[in-house]
Amino acid sequence: MGLYEFVDNLSMSIGSTLIRKKYFSKEVESRKIKDWFNYVKLEIPEINGEGYYPIKVQYDGVTNEAAFRIEQWKGIQYPTIIYHHGAAEGGYDYSFNRTLAKNKSNIKANLIAIQALFNHNNKEFLESISCLSNYTLMVAASTLIVENLTNQIRRISNNKIIVTGTSLGGFVTNLHFAYYNTADYYKPLLSGARIGDVFINSAYSKVTSANGKMNPDKLRYALNFEDDIRKMEQKNLFPLMAKHDQIIKYDLQSLDFNPRQVSLIPFGHATGATKFKLLRQHILKGIDNECSEE
Repeated sequence: MGLYEFVDNLSMSIGSTLIRKKYFSKEVESRKIKDWFNYVKLEIPEINGEGYYPIKVQYDGVTNEAAFRIEQWKGIQYPTIIYHHGAAEGGYDYSFNRTLAKNKSNIKANLIAIQALFNHNNKEFLESISCLSNYTLMVAASTLIVENLTNQIRRISNNKIIVTGTSLGGFVTNLHFAYYNTADYYKPLLSGARIGDVFINSAYSKVTSANGKMNPDKLRYALNFEDDIRKMEQKNLFPLMAKHDQIIKYDLQSLDFNPRQVSLIPFGHATGATKFKLLRQHILKGIDNECSEE
């Protein structure tokens, strides 16, 4: 085992000792992610400059809250980058702040960060993950938020829209591409389309409950969408993957992407996710120089 593989496995071993309720310990019954799209309703504010915008998310008679933050609004004459965070970042904007918000004035684009359901803080997120339905709901709602924001921006601007995110945020990026594809470019970071397999046969399975591991078919049924993403022409999808990733395993997860579109970095998941400058470069790369740093 190399260093990067060791770091991924060690980080998840440590995580498994800290999580009181592991993933899907309470229930493993859920709609498929795409089926949630018909049950989730959003009350989402209109974009009106920089600031924090709470979103009401309604589903099955329940109302909960997500949000988005406009970190930088240069105007409708500029492209827009929509970024989604990873899981249990501590704050929804931890990776966003280090990847895009740092030295943001150098980026010639509007910058928007999404805060998923159950992600006001780590405690809320960790309380939610005992139910598979909470997880599928969360990523479905985030996908709908991306679609709403994309539609809003389309109504006021003809400039390019880039959707991106790391790990969990990459899942949302890939989901939006697979089911909507209304943005111009998709830049999923350290992610794939076989979410269920992450909980079953990767280092991340260390934080999956026995209940979850005993029901791999249910996890794959609810979470995976590789068949749908493979149907898409992937000319505007540009994944960034890590060769030694023990969570988003390259040999498996890359099967669903056009290999000519994939950029491969020589790191693991944990180490790759902290290469913020490299992630930033990938997000900005090749977008007709529209978002290139000034």
